[in-house]
Amino acid sequence: MWVKEAKKRGSRVDAKPEPKATRVRRMGRPPSKRAGEIEEAILSAAKELFLSLGYEATSMEAVAQAAGVSKRTLYIRHSTKEALIKSVVEDRVRNWSNEASARNSDVPEKFPDSLKRHAQTFVHMLANPEVRQFDRLIMTTAQRFPEIAETFYNVGYNYELGFLTNEIIRGTQDDAVPPKEPRRVALQLLSMIQGWRRTEETVRTISPEEAAEFASQAVDVLLRGRDSW
Repeated sequence: MWVKEAKKRGSRVDAKPEPKATRVRRMGRPPSKRAGEIEEAILSAAKELFLSLGYEATSMEAVAQAAGVSKRTLYIRHSTKEALIKSVVEDRVRNWSNEASARNSDVPEKFPDSLKRHAQTFVHMLANPEVRQFDRLIMTTAQRFPEIAETFYNVGYNYELGFLTNEIIRGTQDDAVPPKEPRRVALQLLSMIQGWRRTEETVRTISPEEAAEFASQAVDVLLRGRDSW
């Protein structure tokens, strides 16, 4: 039937239908949701490897494989291993900050009660198993890879130091004689808490209640020397 109709129209019987135009699929950026999932997989895999194997023993190839992405995808997002661990630290600090913010949702407005609450939050976060793992990673790599310690300090510790400094400035703004060096006061508070916890935890377990009480007492001790601020 098709042959007869073709002859009537004057078409060649052996003519082949023209091929349909094929749509060329263009390669572009993945959708934002998938891009976020890829980054999350990379950072999660890198974190686990850095903490379990150490910085030096972790390769970019191993991270790509664990994250289920190509090396090209990994290097596009993080050009070096140093850049990768910086992103990991920033991601984890952001996560810890969110946890701290949740604990600080009902901070007393009155100073120094607000300072005590922030100190208690800090000592609590030091007990976070992941924070302690990163702390050990920093301590074991600081000499050979000082850039890791610097990143952790700038992104994490320095942020907390700045936060407490602003809290001290806010709480003492009506004082007849405001603190000359509020940042140093904040540094002394953090050093008391962190030094105590690190030392004591080498020989025993510290309960959350004891940690909170120590943080509160550390603020009291600091306030007794307020004339030297």
